[in-house]
Amino acid sequence: MTSRDVYEELADMQDKEDVVGIPKTESFLKLLRLQFTPEEAELALKVRFTPMTLSEIHEKTGMDKERLKNMLLTMADKGTVFYDPAEKDPAYKVVGSAAPGLIETGLWGNIKYPYSIELGKALYNVLKEWCDAKLCTLGFPFAPVWGGTIALPVDAQPAENLAEIMKQNDHFSVSPCPCRLSHWLVDPGNHCDHILETCLHTGELSRWAVKHGMGRQITLDETLALLEAATRDGLVSTLNINGCVCNCCVDCCAIFHGQKKGVSVFVPSPFEAKVDEDACNACGDCADRCPADAIQVNGIAAVQSENCLGCGVCVPNCRSQSMKLVRR
Repeated sequence: MTSRDVYEELADMQDKEDVVGIPKTESFLKLLRLQFTPEEAELALKVRFTPMTLSEIHEKTGMDKERLKNMLLTMADKGTVFYDPAEKDPAYKVVGSAAPGLIETGLWGNIKYPYSIELGKALYNVLKEWCDAKLCTLGFPFAPVWGGTIALPVDAQPAENLAEIMKQNDHFSVSPCPCRLSHWLVDPGNHCDHILETCLHTGELSRWAVKHGMGRQITLDETLALLEAATRDGLVSTLNINGCVCNCCVDCCAIFHGQKKGVSVFVPSPFEAKVDEDACNACGDCADRCPADAIQVNGIAAVQSENCLGCGVCVPNCRSQSMKLVRR
């Protein structure tokens, strides 16, 4: 008789029932065993991805309500159950792959638990496996790029300006980038030196992250300042899904892992970099900073429009001020 493995079942659920899914690998099974106790894994298999109130979960499981609530909140602390803390009678669901998901939440609280370092090391492999097996096989670009807020042209519309989008929200927080932190844990001394705390959250996601120790609450002004700092640091602002905004680096980001394989994963912004040929001094800084290798310097800088993401990271540190974003 084959013994039942609740983690194998949980991995199958994540892979087959989540919108994107996570491939069932040894690294992912290790992550699940670290992030869920056996009892939590059993409960996750009952709750699954369809939001249910406490009463509905009680009816489905037969568990004592008070014990059930405490267990759900403990799982929320660990980043495995999501709900909106602002709701009086919230609906709970197991987090899936991303936004928010298990490829993020285990390290959003930084080194929070005794198992966090081992989880981070497992996550480093999970992120690459997830990209290879899932993101790179979607068959279409899925990650919209935002032009850096300090590099946008004057004709940028509010819907094209991430700063204006942020102003529509009522709650903001920031967490360490799990891609970057997991790389740091696996390969100390051989990782990027970009800003670590760059995962931005808004709305109900932000309230959940702050309440459960996975995010640090910040103001709108601090949010806008972080977006500017990210662009200056060479990070590409991407996504805005379910309140998740990423600021990605070439070295560590799972999405860039796909691009480096030659897969079209990014949706470029409505803008592209343009060189003022009279002002350019061919210093090469723009080419060094470009995350898409879209700039070559031979006498002057030249932008390959078809490769440009329109992120604007080449603009703020251009010493000759010869780079700018223009509408495509």
